[in-house]
Amino acid sequence: MQSPVGVAPGAGVTTSQSPPFAVPMRYMLLGVLGFGVFAVDFALQSGSLAQGVPGAANVVALTHALTLGALLSFVMGAVYQLTTVAFLVPISSVPVARWNFWLYLVAFIGLFIAMATWWGVGLFVFGLCMVVAVYLYAAVLIVSVLRTKIRGPMFGFVVSAHGYLILAVTVALLLVLADSGAAPGLDTWMDPLIATHILLAMGGYFTFLVMGFSLKLLPMFTLSHGFSTGRQKWTLTLAHVALWVVLVGIWTHLDAFWWAGAAFGVTAFVSHIADMRDIIQKRMRKRVEPPIRAVVAAGVAGVLGLCLLAVRMLWTGGEAGWQGIVMFYLLGVVTLTVMAFAYKIVPFLVWSKRYSKAPGKGKPMLISDLINVNLSWPVLTAFGVGLVALTAAAAGGWHPGVIGSCILLSVAIAAFCVQILRVLEVAKLGRELFEHD
Repeated sequence: MQSPVGVAPGAGVTTSQSPPFAVPMRYMLLGVLGFGVFAVDFALQSGSLAQGVPGAANVVALTHALTLGALLSFVMGAVYQLTTVAFLVPISSVPVARWNFWLYLVAFIGLFIAMATWWGVGLFVFGLCMVVAVYLYAAVLIVSVLRTKIRGPMFGFVVSAHGYLILAVTVALLLVLADSGAAPGLDTWMDPLIATHILLAMGGYFTFLVMGFSLKLLPMFTLSHGFSTGRQKWTLTLAHVALWVVLVGIWTHLDAFWWAGAAFGVTAFVSHIADMRDIIQKRMRKRVEPPIRAVVAAGVAGVLGLCLLAVRMLWTGGEAGWQGIVMFYLLGVVTLTVMAFAYKIVPFLVWSKRYSKAPGKGKPMLISDLINVNLSWPVLTAFGVGLVALTAAAAGGWHPGVIGSCILLSVAIAAFCVQILRVLEVAKLGRELFEHD
C-alpha cells in the first residue's frame, strides 16, 4: 500500500493519491446494504427460483439487486480506492465520482422497483439514468488509469474490464428500449441481446476486474514477493479469446464456438489459479487466512462454471439450465471473490480513516482489532456449501432442495453483512460520509 505522506490530527492516514474517505465508502456501504436486500429477497424468491423461470419480473429484479445493488456498488467504491494504490494516480474527477453516487442510488432504487413491477415508464427512465451513471463511472476510471505510467497485465485487465462494462451497459440500453416498449423492433433479438449483456457484464467486467485486482490484492494481503508474473499476460489473452469466441457462439448459434470458448475460459482460469498459487507460496505470512482461501476457491468455481457451460450444450435443460449456470458463476466466482476481499479491504479503510493517527496514550488500535478474519470461515463455508447444494438441487429438479439452499445462502450473506457493518460502525459514518458535501 502506498506510503503515507502526512497525518492530519484526528483524520488518519492521508496520501497524495487517495480520494476522500466518503467517495469510496458511500458506494461500498450501498453495496453492503445491497447484499442485505438481496439476501432477504433471495430467501423470499426461492420458490420462484425453484420453478426455473429466469424471465419472471421478480427474478429479474432479484438478479439486479445482486449485480447492481450489491456487487457493482461495492466494486465501484473499492475500485475508486484501489486504483490510486495499484496505479499510483488519483482518480480523474473526485466531484464526478462523488455526485454520481446520488444518480446511481436513485437509478438503482427506481430500476429495482420498475423491474419488480415491470413498469414500462420506470424501466425507460431509471434504466437510462443507470446507463448514464455507469458510463460516468467507467469514464472516470478509464481516464484515471490511462494517466499511469504503470503498464502490464493488471493494467490490461482493469482497462479491459471497464471497456466491457461500457459495452454491457450499451446492450442493456437496447434491452431497456425493448422492455419499455420504446423500440418493439428489438424484440426479435431479445435472446441473443440478453445473453450478450450477461456475458459482457459477468464474463467481461466482473471477471476481468477480479482477476486483475487479485494480482495486486493477494500479494498485499499475504505479504508475498518474488513470485513469477510470466503467465499473467497469457491469462489476459486467453480470457479475451474466451469471451469473444462465446460471443460469436451467441450470435451464430453454433455449439462449436460455445465449447471452444469454454475451453479457452477454463485454460484462463487454470492459469490464474496457478498465479494465485505461486503468490501464496511466496507469502511472508505463515498462515493463509480464510478470505484468501475463498478467493482461490472462487477461481476453481470459475473452472467448474465453464465446465457446466460445456455440459449445458449437451443437455438442454431449458431456461432452468441457463439460470443454474449463470447463478453458479455469479455467486461462486464474482460474489465469493467480492465478499472475501471485503473482509480485508473494509477494515483497512476504516482503520486508515479513524485509527491511523499518531499514537497517543494507551494501546493503539490495530486492523486485527476491528475484525477477526477467522470468523469469516463459517460464513464463507456456509456460502460454499449452499451454492453447491443449490446447483445440485437445481440440476436434479428437487424443489425443496433449491428452497433450502437459497435460505442457507441468504443466511450466509446476511451474516457477512452483519460482520462488515460492525466493522463500519454505521453510527460513526454519518458525519464522515458528508464531510465534503
